Amino acid sequence: MIALFRTEFVKAAVRLRTLVMMIVLIVLPTLIVTAIKARGNRPGRGQNGEGLFRLADQSGLLVPAAVLAVASGFLLVVIAGLLAGDSVASDSAWGNLRYVLMRPVSRTRLLIAKAAVAGLLIWASILVVALTALVAGVIAFGAHPVTVPAVSSTGISAFTLSTSTLLVRVAVAAAYVAFGFTGLLAIGTFMSTLTDTPTGAIGATIGIYIVSEILDGIDQLGDVRYGFPTHYLSSWQTLFTQNQWSGDMRAGIVVQLGYLVVFGAAAIIWFRRKDIRS
Repeated sequence: MIALFRTEFVKAAVRLRTLVMMIVLIVLPTLIVTAIKARGNRPGRGQNGEGLFRLADQSGLLVPAAVLAVASGFLLVVIAGLLAGDSVASDSAWGNLRYVLMRPVSRTRLLIAKAAVAGLLIWASILVVALTALVAGVIAFGAHPVTVPAVSSTGISAFTLSTSTLLVRVAVAAAYVAFGFTGLLAIGTFMSTLTDTPTGAIGATIGIYIVSEILDGIDQLGDVRYGFPTHYLSSWQTLFTQNQWSGDMRAGIVVQLGYLVVFGAAAIIWFRRKDIRS
């Protein structure tokens, strides 16, 4: 199993697509930090951002959280959907899947290895974003504690986050965002076993998350929204904006595990019975 995972990882990691994605994930945080810095230097424009961006220029240690907040809304969804949806369908499109299965390895192990590689690359992508934002943020703004002002409309009192607290919570936020794509990974892997066309699997995976995000914004759906894969993706932000560990984070983990079990099992069952012709 280890040898199979290593083979699949090397094959996925050396692709031009992966290199381009990593370059984009390095460039984007750098551009965001540059924009925050430029905005803060303009008279009368400091502290006028929204959410975490309003506080980002206080300390470079908070910049990764601000970048993750904006990137996890679309860019990281696209990248995670690309990696998951392409996991099996790409071999089918190239006509390699039939030859890959000639090796003395079960279909279940092959599928698990491919999904694990896609998952590892998703985590690596988020790590690259967070580390790049951290380095660029510290260079631009230094490493300082952050004081979050009181918000009268919500009754939240002012509080200060120390440098050590910021580092720990940035690590937790990055891990939560990465784990938040577990459901997408399972859905994308399942979609990838249904078709021999990578674009179809990728499009369906990303489309499901976009539809989930749209439906999640409709309050009239009530408690149904709590089961959507995107409902709890931003629950980690209260670590920085309200200085509290939200119970929604635990609920988000449970929801993601549910999607992993359901769609992971469906992918294994379908792939084991699939007639491989390419």
